[in-house]
Amino acid sequence: MNEQTIIERLKRVSLFRGLADDPERLAALARIVSWRQCRAGDQVIREAEEGSELYILNKGVVNVVKRTLAEETYTIVTLREDETAFFGELALMDREVRSASVVATSDCEFLVITREDFLRLGNEDPWLGLQVTRAIGEVLSRRLRKTSEDMVMLFEALVGQVAESGGLEGETGPEGPRSGGA
Repeated sequence: MNEQTIIERLKRVSLFRGLADDPERLAALARIVSWRQCRAGDQVIREAEEGSELYILNKGVVNVVKRTLAEETYTIVTLREDETAFFGELALMDREVRSASVVATSDCEFLVITREDFLRLGNEDPWLGLQVTRAIGEVLSRRLRKTSEDMVMLFEALVGQVAESGGLEGETGPEGPRSGGA
């Protein structure tokens, strides 16, 4: 994949829109991008393993999945190439473990940026690093707000279920313990 093709792809990704009118910085970013492929069924990222790479889905479809406490998996979201999808952006910011797994549901191609290369580029060009870091911050802010809304909805649903079922056994209120019998 040539540099100009990578630049055109980067322009469409929300993390890099702040650089869309800056061909020199986009070229610098394109130079740290590597290209990877995987087959349908391959696990691209594993939950609970340390990550160090941002993936931009160039071709294909992936599922972002999580494990339950019972070790069952469920799909959080399906990402498609036509959505200018990316994942793993937190790995550019810290050395924590991955919060979810990503599994290819078709043969895929990715543009990949490593934390080491991103940090080096940010040190060489602080303005570029700041623009991308701000964009990651915006993504995280939206996700945090959505998570907070989801938590409130889940809590309200749980409270409703408990109320419908007659409350919790042994529940205590201001009057003291409640008994179930007469």
